[in-house]
Amino acid sequence: MSLPRFIVIKSIHANACLGFKQDDPYEGFAEFSEMVTSPNAKFEVESAKGGLVHIRNCINMKYLERTEEDSISGKADEQFWITATAEKKEEDQSKEWCTLFQPLEEDSVNKTYRFMHVQSGCYLLLRQSYSQDITAGVLATSTKIDANGNDVFKVVDWDTLVILPRYIAFKGNNDMFLRLAEIDGHPYLQFLGEDIGEAAVAMEVFYTPNGDIRIKPVCPDKYWKRKPDWIWVDSDDTKGNDKDTLFHPFKVDGKTIALLNLGNKMFCKRFTGEGRTSCLSARIPSVTKEAYLNVVEPVLSRKIENLRYDTENARVYDEKVQIVAKNSASNHTTQSNTMDVKLTYTDTTTSTWNSHFSLGLEAKASFEFGVPIIAEGSVEISTNVETGIEWGETKTTTTVMEVNHRALVPPMTKVTVYLLMTRGKCDVNFMFTQKDTLFNGTIVRTDVVGNTYVGSNYYNVQYDTKEEPLTS
Repeated sequence: MSLPRFIVIKSIHANACLGFKQDDPYEGFAEFSEMVTSPNAKFEVESAKGGLVHIRNCINMKYLERTEEDSISGKADEQFWITATAEKKEEDQSKEWCTLFQPLEEDSVNKTYRFMHVQSGCYLLLRQSYSQDITAGVLATSTKIDANGNDVFKVVDWDTLVILPRYIAFKGNNDMFLRLAEIDGHPYLQFLGEDIGEAAVAMEVFYTPNGDIRIKPVCPDKYWKRKPDWIWVDSDDTKGNDKDTLFHPFKVDGKTIALLNLGNKMFCKRFTGEGRTSCLSARIPSVTKEAYLNVVEPVLSRKIENLRYDTENARVYDEKVQIVAKNSASNHTTQSNTMDVKLTYTDTTTSTWNSHFSLGLEAKASFEFGVPIIAEGSVEISTNVETGIEWGETKTTTTVMEVNHRALVPPMTKVTVYLLMTRGKCDVNFMFTQKDTLFNGTIVRTDVVGNTYVGSNYYNVQYDTKEEPLTS
C-alpha cells in the first residue's frame, strides 16, 4: 500500500509527531516533539522505483537522511541519526547520504509502519532520553526489528486533518447559525441564530496534541460537553481530560465539517425532540445532512500584516529549458551585416497561496505584498505587488513580450535566432500576522505559520543561433 502524498509520522511511545530541531547545536535533527496539526509535522512523500520513497519536510524543504553524530549520547551504537538536512534527494544506494527509505506496513487497519533506511538497511528507531538537546530523536543504527516496538510509527494522512481557525461560527443545514441558548435553565446549543454578529454565535477552538478539539463560546468561559447526548455549555475542564468535552472534526467539503463526540463516539447533529427544537446533539453513528456544520469566520474585518517569506529555505524544482520564440534574418549581400531580429513570446506566471488552515474560508482581508519569483535559479521577491488573493486558487498571468536581438549575419546566409528560457517551479513558506476585529469589537492578533506559496515563471534568458547558406 502506497503512502499518501502528505503525511504525519507519529510515535505511539513518545505520544508526539515527527518534526525537526530548529536551533543549535543539532539543527535539523529529527525529533518527535510536534502536535499532529503542527506545520513542522508535515512531510511530503516523493515516490521512487520499487516502492521506495524520499521524505521531505514541508517547512525547511529538506529531505530526511542518515547523519553520523556521536556527541548526542556518547554511545558507540548510537552514532547514526535521522536528520531533515538533505538539500536534494539522492537515489544512489552506494552513497551514505542516500535519501531513499522503504516503508514497511505493520498494521493496515491502524496505519502503522516501519521505515528502513535503504542504503544502510537500518530501521528508524525512537530514542528517548533525558538530554535537553534531543529528548525523542530518531536513530538509524540497527538492522533488526525492535522488541519493544519503538520502530513502529503511525502514519496520518495530512489531507484528512481538519485545521480550523481559532474563532469560528457554525451554520446548520437549516441555514441558521448555532448559538448558545438557555432552555429550561440549561445552556444548550441551538441552530436559530440569524446573524453571525450575534454575541452567542462566535466560538473559540482549542486543539489537543492528537488533533481533537474543545470548543467554547467566545463570551462565557465554559466548554461544550455531552449531557447525556445533548451538547451543553457547562464544562470547566480546560485540560481535555473529560472525553465528553472532546470532539474530532471530519472534513465534508471545503467549507463543511462534522463533529464526532469522543465520549459516546457519536456524530453531532441538529436534532428536534424531547421538547427541544434544532439543538445540537451527539446521537448518530454516521454523517447525515443534519450533521453538516458549515464553518464561517465571525470576523468583522481582517488585515494581514508583516508577511515574511522564508526565501532561505525556498525550493526550486522541475526546471526545464524551453524554446519560447524563434525568428530569422537573411543577408543577401556579399558582406556581413548586423541585423535586428524581433522575437515575440508569451510570458506566463502562476501563483498559488496555500493556507495552513484546511478549509476554504471566506473572511476578507486587506494587505499588500510582493510575490516570489525564480531568478537565476534562486528565489527573490519581485517588486510586483499583490493586493488580494484567493486561498488555494491558482492565478495565471500572461503577457505578450517582444525583444530585439542583434545578430551578426554572414554574407549570403540565413540566421535563425532561438530564444531559450528556463521554466521552473518554486515552493516558498511564509508567515504573517493576522489582525482580526470580531463582531463584539475585540481585536485579535494571530501569527499564522505553515502557509506555502507555489509559483512558476520563466527566467535565465539565453540565445542560440543556426546558420543556413542562401543559394541566391
